[in-house]
Amino acid sequence: MSERHFQFNGFELSGWTIVGVCAVILAIVTIVLLFRYERRLVTHSVGNTLIALRIIALVLILFTFLEPVLTWSFNTEKTGRLVVALDVSDSMNTQDRHATDLEKLRLARALKMIGNKNVDSRLDRWEAAYAANKEPEWVDENETANPEKKAQLASSRKSNLQSIFEELDQLSRKEIAQKLLLNPANPILEKLQERGQVDLVLFAGDAISTEREVLNKTLTDVPDQVHMELSNLSQALKSAPSNSDTSAAPISSYILLTDGRDNSQLDPVSTAEQLGQIQIPVYPVVLGSAYQPKDISVSALDFPQTAFKDDRPLLKARIGTNGYEGKDVRVILKQNDRELDVRNFTARGKSKILEFELKADKLGRQEFTLQTDILPGETRDDNNEKNFAINIVDDKSHVLLVDETARWEFRFLHNALQRDKRIDLEQVLFEQPYLGLLPKPFFPNQLSTKFPPENEPPNQDKSSNPFGEKDLIIIGDVSPNHLKEENWDHIKKFVAEQGGTLVLLAGKKYLPLAHRSEILEELLPIDKMKIVNWNQANFKVPPAERGMRLRLTPEGEKESLFQFDVTPEFNREIWDQLPGHLWFIQGDQKPGTTVLAYGVSPFNAPLDESKDGVIIHRHYGAGQVIWIGIDSTWRWRFRVGDRYHHRFWGQLARWAARNKAAAGNEFVKFSLSKTDIYAGEISTATARWTQAYLDQFPDVKSTVAIYKTTDPEKVINSFELIRQKNQPLIHEANIPSLPAGEYELKLITSTEVAQGKEITTPLFVHEIKTIELGNLTSNPQLLTEIAESSGGQLLTPQTMDQLLELLPSLSQETTNQDEISLWDHWFILVLIMGILTVEWAIRKLNGLP
Repeated sequence: MSERHFQFNGFELSGWTIVGVCAVILAIVTIVLLFRYERRLVTHSVGNTLIALRIIALVLILFTFLEPVLTWSFNTEKTGRLVVALDVSDSMNTQDRHATDLEKLRLARALKMIGNKNVDSRLDRWEAAYAANKEPEWVDENETANPEKKAQLASSRKSNLQSIFEELDQLSRKEIAQKLLLNPANPILEKLQERGQVDLVLFAGDAISTEREVLNKTLTDVPDQVHMELSNLSQALKSAPSNSDTSAAPISSYILLTDGRDNSQLDPVSTAEQLGQIQIPVYPVVLGSAYQPKDISVSALDFPQTAFKDDRPLLKARIGTNGYEGKDVRVILKQNDRELDVRNFTARGKSKILEFELKADKLGRQEFTLQTDILPGETRDDNNEKNFAINIVDDKSHVLLVDETARWEFRFLHNALQRDKRIDLEQVLFEQPYLGLLPKPFFPNQLSTKFPPENEPPNQDKSSNPFGEKDLIIIGDVSPNHLKEENWDHIKKFVAEQGGTLVLLAGKKYLPLAHRSEILEELLPIDKMKIVNWNQANFKVPPAERGMRLRLTPEGEKESLFQFDVTPEFNREIWDQLPGHLWFIQGDQKPGTTVLAYGVSPFNAPLDESKDGVIIHRHYGAGQVIWIGIDSTWRWRFRVGDRYHHRFWGQLARWAARNKAAAGNEFVKFSLSKTDIYAGEISTATARWTQAYLDQFPDVKSTVAIYKTTDPEKVINSFELIRQKNQPLIHEANIPSLPAGEYELKLITSTEVAQGKEITTPLFVHEIKTIELGNLTSNPQLLTEIAESSGGQLLTPQTMDQLLELLPSLSQETTNQDEISLWDHWFILVLIMGILTVEWAIRKLNGLP
């Protein structure tokens, strides 16, 4: 059904319409006057013909001024698609033998293993009893009055239910999902297919399309590309497989059958929000018990990926011990089948953290294995070991610490860096007590002034630059009298040209508010600064509870210098418990900077992350600048000593050394977020260009080629790095999934950048078994967030029947509108020109001018 109508766009412009009408009226008046003259020269019929042709031409011209458009609307019907995604990750192979009787009864009813219209009310009462932690009344009072028969009936029903529970114990979550979809007693998949097209997807670390025939099998031979060792719910929500003849059909809804485990380091809730904005709801069906099974597992390992030779890198292992309260557990650290350390402990609670000191006396990549004994009754025995590797390098982090006086921050920071054997520390303290009894003050009180000759090319000889050998410079509360513009100029070159890291520590007296240096203003990640002072005089609270606490942003949580625990939840908890700060400098975040930590006020009200960042990072040239807007990191030592304060600054020094050592040159730095990853884990490749080079070559492209170390001539994969909108100097992208092995990644650049030298970095990909199995509980909380963010609803096996009522109609009727612009159509132009040509010919044939 269609409707056609005219509309005149020219009426929207009233001034233009008035001018056009007035012009046409004036032209008509002129034509009438001309007609009065011409009718004395030609016959009456010729005169009428001429005036008619002229008026018609003017009407057509006015018609074009009004911009007429012919529009019509019509309805079209589109059939949408349902994406049914089945989780086939390793955690879905779990048999929930530890599930409660209530969970098992509900699942048995959902699978139609028990129940019908005659007994459903009785099963409802059994569920209520289990929910109240009571023994169900197996026989109703009105069924029989015979005690003996009542006892036999109760025993029979209890035994029958127990046999059903035992049958459920043999089913994995993956098999339960299959039965939910294909159960002949309730064929939900068939009912969905009756509604419209259904695309079936198998997902784990990646997603692939599949057919119904595959679901009829055991799903034991899942293709390797799905990476069963990982769970990536975001990938499932991005999957949109379709046959070529139906590729235009829009997706109507997603249905996920999953336990909700996700270890992809991505945010599936954000993906669900994007789907919700285009009205594509997600309906997760949660599978598995919400209770942690009886299991011993190597849940997580926390270790530095790179350590210095003769250092003492620390391995922190979290051992899951759920269900083994009071049992003895043995943990073994191995290297090449040789036992390095053995720890025994008695399980208390759900987990235990163990610390191992690793030897770093051999250079190169050192591989280790941490494993536990398998105890009787474990739900799974394939998560009791984990492999990891550390790269041992022969180097130190070279640090320069500069401050005005020995304030508290300087004292504790100096002690932290001085005690670290892998840090080569140089200090400059401008103002310090000096009685003249010693040849020189205890600390140097002047910066080095050894500069390169003016005619020497930059970066040719690092030793000729006062900061050339440094990896990290920390500037404290130094006065403008001691740091002049020429000093800032050399600090700027240290960062921009040599790839160094500069840390600017806020001070109450001088830095940065007392400085008027243009270079410092350029280096700072913030502007429009002001002091925020949390006056604690009115707060009668202990010292540990005073002041503004720091909270990490998602970007900060990814950086190694902020990681006090490998588990994100525990790491956040540590930061939440660190003592607060009574003073900081607030400022507006400059473009291209990243807030790593922001403040939470003493009233527990979150500050504006973008405006109230306390620790802010920015890339500058080949290097980087970190602004720390507090002068009291020493407060983190309260009642815990060196544990967090020393670790933070030690990690920062090593982080800075790795940044300077990144592959590249004065034009670009090429690095990976992780050089050792597990198969399917995400690592990001980053090319960081200098502003000067991008000013000269703004359209430069960055491509990365991947080679196997064993075959360096053959490119096995390549990908392009994407320019980041908020940080135009950075090109980055996630590395494609790779199987276990050793690789080399090469940055493909222009001839000017390469300068005849390859820019490469290594990548080690490990086999993985336990990242997916460290926690075997279902995660309904995450699935609820996904459902609510997309406009969907969380379902359970028992409520899965509601899908047919909840799903929107797959047949969608849409109204489309089409139009033809008549005022600029070729036919109108031809018509006007034709009329004017006829009018001209008649005039000439009749002797008129």
